[in-house]
Amino acid sequence: MSLFRSVLIGAMIAGGAGGCTAVITQASFFPRETLAAPDQVLKAPPGYVATSRMIDLDGIGQVRVVRLDNPGSDAAIIYSAGNGGFVDSDASSRMAASLAAVTGADIILYDYPGRGGTTVPATIAAAVAFGPAMVERLRRDGWLGAGPVYAYGLSFGGSMAAAMVRGGGFAGLIIEGSAADYQAIGRDFVPGIAKPFVKVRTDEALRGFDYFGYALAGRAPILLLSGTGDKVIRPRRMREFADQLTAKGAQVTLRPVPVGHGGALDSQEGRDALAAFMGQRTASAD
Repeated sequence: MSLFRSVLIGAMIAGGAGGCTAVITQASFFPRETLAAPDQVLKAPPGYVATSRMIDLDGIGQVRVVRLDNPGSDAAIIYSAGNGGFVDSDASSRMAASLAAVTGADIILYDYPGRGGTTVPATIAAAVAFGPAMVERLRRDGWLGAGPVYAYGLSFGGSMAAAMVRGGGFAGLIIEGSAADYQAIGRDFVPGIAKPFVKVRTDEALRGFDYFGYALAGRAPILLLSGTGDKVIRPRRMREFADQLTAKGAQVTLRPVPVGHGGALDSQEGRDALAAFMGQRTASAD
């Protein structure tokens, strides 16, 4: 999400004192293929067995997927990282450890285009097709079984998680530090003194990825984890997201947690919220 800042600053410099329009495009929002990989390896939580594979998504490309399997669990979480995320990173290892400690569920992680060997193109069309194709393939390969399945998305990953659940069959959608109003999020990066001179608009092509519509289409209960100190996705944007989803009939739980961007499960409040949400959903699914 920090790419918003660079796009807006660049637009303001180009526009000068007379004002300008900053356009939020795919380049502002989607992961960059050229981002350098960290020199790290994903660590499986204690008691978990890691399996890494390249899988083919027909007509889209290959994706690198890692399954962290808890032999004693039939529940699963598909985790979508932020736009700077790599499977092989300390950040993914910490997230996997937190998810394992709180839920005990199997955890499935994957790499974005250009990372870990993933060849899915970095286009909006591919991103739209990716979620349903990924879920279908995981089910076909037996990595998703009869137990409850959840999608968890952090920041940019919130949109990818929403796109996955839109076909139904999920016990819940967890979105941390993310919201669907790209234009409002982008405007939050404009310094207050510059707001009268800067207009922000969303490129029409990006609107083809219907984050809000996907979250609704899944008809799954939704947990929104919002950092009270988050300067990337401000708490008010997540409140608005919750209100808009609720107004359309979604079952939404909004939980503020005393952290910044991406730190919900580092807090007891965030861990408790996730445990309660999945506990309730698992009970209703059994």
